[in-house]
Amino acid sequence: MKKILPIVFVLALAQWWFTDSSIRVQSNDVSFSYIVKYSGGSGRGDALPLLVALHGNGDTADNFYDTALDQFNIPARIILIQGPIPYGRGNAWPWSPDDFKQYGTAVTETVDALSLKYPTLGKPILFGFSGGGMMAYYQALKHGNRYSYIFPVSGQLSKNLLGDEVFNVGAQVIAFHGLNDSIVSISGGRKAVNLLRENGADVSISEFKGGHQGIFTVMKSKITETIEEKIASLNTAQNTF
Repeated sequence: MKKILPIVFVLALAQWWFTDSSIRVQSNDVSFSYIVKYSGGSGRGDALPLLVALHGNGDTADNFYDTALDQFNIPARIILIQGPIPYGRGNAWPWSPDDFKQYGTAVTETVDALSLKYPTLGKPILFGFSGGGMMAYYQALKHGNRYSYIFPVSGQLSKNLLGDEVFNVGAQVIAFHGLNDSIVSISGGRKAVNLLRENGADVSISEFKGGHQGIFTVMKSKITETIEEKIASLNTAQNTF
């Protein structure tokens, strides 16, 4: 019986460790729900590039995967983090300076923890849309050194959301924004890109003919292909060692 108990404990710990549900950040007592998907025939035990995705406000992680991330064909681990604030039929990301400081740090710590929990190649890639795009821009300025690439889509960011903390740019930032976006105007995206550029970030923006939902329609394949190129570069870099 004494031998059985340690085995049961180990099995229970393993089940918890590999169950995709939620993760708590101890520094400020914030927790995030998340789901894990695999592309390109990869599986749970594989060492893979990590793509972290943040949905738009009012959406869910599951729906965002089904509508925006279902075309990936190369091996990757895709973790979709659910916004922490209930909003409409789904969840949302913060929009006040105090919330950005709290949840911005929590997102970074969560991604760090997930990178350790799952066998990960290189630094993670961050992809965010709309409200998630705002968080992606914030991460690029405040915690950009923790990522390899950051893809904000139809997002914005203003100086009043940044607080007084030190900036840590580092990731290559590749933004997309629709010229006819009536939810988050193209000017908001341009201001965010200029803000990053002024603070030393390596950033570019692709402006396309379309509106806020272009990520799900006219630009879906292009955005997927661009992210896949960067995922492939992480695989290639790892294989050279």
